[in-house]
Amino acid sequence: THLDDFFASYPAFTFDSSKPVMQEFGRMCREYRWGRYDPERDEVYNRFKDALTQQFNAIYGTDVDDINSWRNLCQVLLISPIPEGLKACRQAVEETHVNRVDLVDTPRTGDPVVKFDSEMKLSVYTRDARKYFPKENAYSGGLLRHLLRHIMSPPSETDETRRGGPGSGNRRGRGGT
Repeated sequence: THLDDFFASYPAFTFDSSKPVMQEFGRMCREYRWGRYDPERDEVYNRFKDALTQQFNAIYGTDVDDINSWRNLCQVLLISPIPEGLKACRQAVEETHVNRVDLVDTPRTGDPVVKFDSEMKLSVYTRDARKYFPKENAYSGGLLRHLLRHIMSPPSETDETRRGGPGSGNRRGRGGT
């Protein structure tokens, strides 16, 4: 896989593919003694983000018009019943708040993806767990856009309700995870 290839390029590190990828990346940084502001760590982190994005694409696809990709996402997100049509699948996914790193981890770890009631709760989780998915990446496919949420500045619970909630058609200024 893309993540296996990424970690294999650091042979002094023994990657455990059954563990969450952010946890393994952090462990690798500690083993290589790369500090948070180390330029080498920044370069490695950029390569890691590419591998993470490519891994998402390999698992879930990139074609926004592929009903099978949407149905697969619905299944992983435990949306039941899985909608029949493309538009209904897309809307069901857009109304779900999940961490995209967790979506990459779930096939590896077997842990179900945690769904959140709001962008605010997802934001708190993402920051606490430090599971940031690259907001913009050259390898980003179309499905990723539909999972983008306001992580650094989420709407308050009352704002989300007033705007019609997720899937209301309001797409302004989405940022990261």
